[in-house]
Amino acid sequence: MEERKPAGTEEDGYIQVGVTAMRDENGDFLPAVPLFIRADDSAIAGEEQLIKDLAKLVAHRMKAYIDECRRSGKPLGW
Repeated sequence: MEERKPAGTEEDGYIQVGVTAMRDENGDFLPAVPLFIRADDSAIAGEEQLIKDLAKLVAHRMKAYIDECRRSGKPLGW
């Protein structure tokens, strides 16, 4: 018998975009379930744009951090 890969893998043409979980009557989380979308051209283009937007945001924040450290005389560091 041929071994099947689980549905929702990139080989099946899907990409995971998140997870979700319901809560039980006590308010505790039930097991998480992955969320998938079909990896078509628009999904791939959207993913690429998201990566660019996040990179731009991180670069802007790092520049502001470096500028403030230099202005205040504080050493760069985490």
